[in-house]
Amino acid sequence: MTQTRNSATSAELSSDALLTAVKAFLMDNAAPNLEGRHRFNARVAANVLGIIQRERTIGPTLQALDEDALHRWLPESESKEPVQELSRALADGRITPDDTFFDYLKARQLLVSAINNPRYASRAIAEERWGV
Repeated sequence: MTQTRNSATSAELSSDALLTAVKAFLMDNAAPNLEGRHRFNARVAANVLGIIQRERTIGPTLQALDEDALHRWLPESESKEPVQELSRALADGRITPDDTFFDYLKARQLLVSAINNPRYASRAIAEERWGV
């Protein structure tokens, strides 16, 4: 018995392509054929897949930003959790926030919002106002 082989097997597809396909299925095929809570849940699931895609793309930049900030303000720290360590240092007074620190926080917030909801209206306003 022979099997027809597609030009692209699942092993050859990128995880991003798979996420895109499932998201499109949920939004274009599943959700329109569902009602009420099921439709809502299909749309939420599609949005979650979008967040995962954006996190995979933008996450490394966010991680590098946080690690750079940790080394800048707490050069002696070897923490594997830069955001938590910076937060603790800020809370207990080891970091005195200045314009550079606020610029880091602004850049971080723009990246986080680009992952979570890039079309959020306030994100565009903040990006324009902060010029980061």
